[in-house]
Amino acid sequence: MWRFIVILTCKFINKVSKLIGHEGSVIGGYYALKLDKNILKKIKLPKYVIGITGSSGKSSSTELMYNILTKNGYSTVYNKEGSNTINAITSLILNNSTLGGKLKKDVLLMELDESFMKYIFKYFKPTHLMITNITRDQPPRNSHPSKIFNQIKKAIPDGTHLILNIDDPFVNRLRINHNGPITTYGIDKNNYSYKNNINNLDAAYCPICSSKLEYDFYHYGHIGSYHCPKYHFVRSTPDYEAKKIDVDKKLIEINDNKVNLPSNFLYTVYFVTGCYALSKAIGLDDKEITNVLNSDDIKTKRLEIYDFDNRKWQMLVSKNENNLSYKQSLDYIIHQDVEKTIILGFDNSSRRYTENDVSWIWDIDFEELNDPKINKIILIGKFCNDLLLRMTYANIDKKKIILVEDINNLSEVIKKETKGYIYSMTCFDKEIELKKIIAGDKND
Repeated sequence: MWRFIVILTCKFINKVSKLIGHEGSVIGGYYALKLDKNILKKIKLPKYVIGITGSSGKSSSTELMYNILTKNGYSTVYNKEGSNTINAITSLILNNSTLGGKLKKDVLLMELDESFMKYIFKYFKPTHLMITNITRDQPPRNSHPSKIFNQIKKAIPDGTHLILNIDDPFVNRLRINHNGPITTYGIDKNNYSYKNNINNLDAAYCPICSSKLEYDFYHYGHIGSYHCPKYHFVRSTPDYEAKKIDVDKKLIEINDNKVNLPSNFLYTVYFVTGCYALSKAIGLDDKEITNVLNSDDIKTKRLEIYDFDNRKWQMLVSKNENNLSYKQSLDYIIHQDVEKTIILGFDNSSRRYTENDVSWIWDIDFEELNDPKINKIILIGKFCNDLLLRMTYANIDKKKIILVEDINNLSEVIKKETKGYIYSMTCFDKEIELKKIIAGDKND
């Protein structure tokens, strides 16, 4: 009877929250756990309980897996709002359960915050867990990637089937002493890969003998092909590897099957390959997977293209406080062989807390903006002067930099002082404002 009351309360609060204009993705779970901290132990879950976590790429991976599953006939529920803490997962489960306590889907699919998995997995065990990467992310909250690694390692239950990106040495370490099935994935050398890494490596040493890892090549940061000089710890050949990678043409091959990419970003190769491996792990065949991946309606949320003043404007939504995620967006822009104007900026370093730490911008290789094809770099947002200082240390030509402290002036500045294809790289906080500027130009 009490389980019935707790589930009903969660559903009621969720509906009220939505009626007053909120998402309702967290608050119901908060109150449900207040009423019964063990409510998740009392829910009958489906055959497949799938988690996806990592410093970056988990949202894109979760959305793609949802498409693969649903288009192959699996009724699936997932946290599409992106809320991924214990309260959010509780809301997700209870809102999709019967009042008798049974989840009404074939698959429970969860995007999971790395730090909250230990709280969630106290109540139930995932059948499958995909880990995308472990990188420097949200320093005030997570400090160093080794902390994130330890949180994930301690949270993983015995018997869970792991799907691991072994191009990342931190993720590859999770294979050591894991009691359960493991499927690995990675990507082959491609035109984004490079031999020498000038950046500090967060995973530079062998976890077994502490020898410095040797790299055949890097894709970005500490992610690439590596081995311990004593061969105690190696990347090895993954079970599923993206080959014949042509990011510009949005084509790769996995298991000798041609696969289309939803966008021409290197990170896209990773989440597509990871979802391929996860899909195989739950029993889908190659044709069932590629039919979905190669369909026209698989798109990425991270990139949108608009018309502005008879010019193309690509809007890249890039995660703050994650230097490697940010760098991938920069790499993409630099890789485009056109004259270009770049817009950078943000108002809040984080949506989780108020420290507004900007140390992460010093971990980004802004030096690559010394590119002759860049016409202008426009800095916007509350921290535009911090970005200006970083650009100064990167020896960017001051004549190329425009500071726009009032966003209302941005449209006029772009039209009068810039040339070429427009690329904006901002976090979610500025995306809405930029879309309003684009919409205003259409109405003029």
